[in-house]
Amino acid sequence: MELIKVNNTNFGFIKDFKHDQKIRASFNSLTQAVFAFSLEKWYHDGFWGDYYIPYSLLHNDKVVSNVSINKIEFDIEGERKSGIQIGTVMTDEKYRNRGLNKYLMEKIMHEWKDRTDFVYLFANDSVLDFYPKFKFKVVEEYQHSKNVDTHRASSAWKKLNMDDPADVTFLIGRIKDSNPIAKISMRNNVSLIMFYCNWFKKNSIYYIEELDAIAIADFQSDTLYLNDIFSIGPVNIDNVIHSISDKSIQRVILGFTPLNDEGFEKHLLKGTDTLFMLKDKVEFLTNKHWMFPVLSHA
Repeated sequence: MELIKVNNTNFGFIKDFKHDQKIRASFNSLTQAVFAFSLEKWYHDGFWGDYYIPYSLLHNDKVVSNVSINKIEFDIEGERKSGIQIGTVMTDEKYRNRGLNKYLMEKIMHEWKDRTDFVYLFANDSVLDFYPKFKFKVVEEYQHSKNVDTHRASSAWKKLNMDDPADVTFLIGRIKDSNPIAKISMRNNVSLIMFYCNWFKKNSIYYIEELDAIAIADFQSDTLYLNDIFSIGPVNIDNVIHSISDKSIQRVILGFTPLNDEGFEKHLLKGTDTLFMLKDKVEFLTNKHWMFPVLSHA
């Protein structure tokens, strides 16, 4: 651990401490307090790998501030690119407004900005003025959707059980071997997808036997939110939609930008999170009208 001083207060700085039980427990206490989740199960299930690296400040042996990086690979129109996504930005309520996140952001940017194809993050409305200080700019995202006729929906699916080791193994294998279906497709990052599948999307995982495909999807009233599809071979999105929808579904909203967007509408995404990218590394998204997959948000 490195001893540093921020605004006349001494702190301990440490990064990538996942195997240190005491510090990890303190880190998880802070994530629970700020975001209402813990990464402890993710760690014990073996999914906290080398791609997720927290940078933390400690005071009195307690994690009081953190900024994490996620090393993520994407296939973007057939070209492999490596990105750094910044996330888990948090500070204990008693230590806010002391420049702790600023110190960590500066440390990360110095270390990573020249070692990757692009750097990006998602921020909520309360911190939109913070990231431009580090040369980040807002980038617009566009989401695809369409009205659908599901009167002939087959409902030929079964839910995968994330408490069943066989289903978990099957899902992991399918994620690893999946064929890209999106213009921006996250690759080689089972750990991040399993964070969702073991937590927020635990009851949203469907295997469609006739298509040999897995869909991560949520249903709300007459709308299907199709987050992602994992299939070894090519798969028709419309077939997936009809396989998991019942007759009540009238509209589908995609959590990714489809390779073939014929028949879909696209609209400016206005959600709770705003995409920021480092200013000098945004060319590949300029005027593309795409979005990062929702299951790649860290």
